[in-house]
Amino acid sequence: MEHRWLTPLHGHVVCRPEQFGYRTDLGVLDAPAGRSLRVDEHTVVELRVGSGHHQCVITHAGEQWVETVGLFEDSAAQLPTLCSIAHPTPFASHVEVGCTVTEHSPRGLQRELARLHDTLDAAPLAVCVQDTEDPTAVTAATCHADPDSHAVLWWTWRVLPESGHILRTRAQLRLRTPVKLAA
Repeated sequence: MEHRWLTPLHGHVVCRPEQFGYRTDLGVLDAPAGRSLRVDEHTVVELRVGSGHHQCVITHAGEQWVETVGLFEDSAAQLPTLCSIAHPTPFASHVEVGCTVTEHSPRGLQRELARLHDTLDAAPLAVCVQDTEDPTAVTAATCHADPDSHAVLWWTWRVLPESGHILRTRAQLRLRTPVKLAA
């Protein structure tokens, strides 16, 4: 079965979950896979997946919010268990980010990957990079807008088969103006 969200890529970064960090001070980085969704007339969300990072880029009326989860040289960029930031950009009133790491057996990883594929298939915006030699090495992201809460929500997954870990993030950026879903 062919998936619109899947990008096969040779090779993946072998690492442990504690090596990843979270930053909002970087610009848009190069990425072999990316997809975008126009949320409304002023807002576009782009999910970008690279070998050592993944990003959510939200552009609203010319302003950008860029969230990056990746491997960084400095250790100050640790992943937040739960982080809440008021007024992160001129167009947003609030952002909340949470990260979890779970450990799985090889069979458990397969079950989690099956669930992840179902999630990607159902999402209005999804992107996934999968190693061509190790199909359990996956980095993926999904996103949708919630007009009731004026928010853009996104989730990311990084499956690290060498250690049996899955690094998950969940984030919500609440816009100052109502989201009017594009047709």
